[in-house]
Amino acid sequence: MGACLALCSLASCASCLCGSAPCLLCGCCPSSNNSTITRLVFSFFLLMGTMVSVIMILPGMETQLRKIPGFCKGGATVIGVENQVNCEVIVGYKSVYRMGFAMACFF
Repeated sequence: MGACLALCSLASCASCLCGSAPCLLCGCCPSSNNSTITRLVFSFFLLMGTMVSVIMILPGMETQLRKIPGFCKGGATVIGVENQVNCEVIVGYKSVYRMGFAMACFF
């Protein structure tokens, strides 16, 4: 229960962190409205989330992640670094569902 409340609290803080980004961009483009820049920034966030989802559902992604030294269990190792991440969990259709849920919570 506490984790759910913390997750909701972090989601609300994330929007506050990104809230000043349109204002910074408006200084560079004084002829555009703040709402236009805000829409562009949030469209960029949506595009980036979609790109991450597409990358994580690619069939060969798990083998590519295993090549990163010290990242996946059963992958390449680095002396003194224990592999912590189970790469089967962070790729595939479940990762797309997780990313979609995270974007829905953010927006």
